[in-house]
Amino acid sequence: MNKLFIVILISVFFSCKGFKTIQQAKNNQSKEQISDTIYHFNISFISIGSGIDGKAKERFLAFVNDFQIKRNILIEMETVNWGREGEIDYCFKLTQLNSDEQAKFISDTKELLKTSKLVRYSQNIPCKNKRN
Repeated sequence: MNKLFIVILISVFFSCKGFKTIQQAKNNQSKEQISDTIYHFNISFISIGSGIDGKAKERFLAFVNDFQIKRNILIEMETVNWGREGEIDYCFKLTQLNSDEQAKFISDTKELLKTSKLVRYSQNIPCKNKRN
């Protein structure tokens, strides 16, 4: 009877250890997938019943274009249209820029669009309105 109890105890111990290893592998894989979907800077042009701020959007797109030309670099951005009144998100990983250039891009963008009440910013999150 004691031998049977010890065998059962040992098999339970090893099965729990194997389960823990499987869980750790799944957690590591999901962390990698999450980091692939995280964007460093997101801009949302929102609407409150009367469309987005089209002039602010035009200024922003011109700014991005000028920023790229001045630095001779292509900034990758993901564009997500999500509303019926022109709502749109621009999501940037900014991996093409060093940390100083990233900070400059973000601060200049916020300065450019600070007067618009229909623009929202977020950092280090997934592109929230992206459809998979």
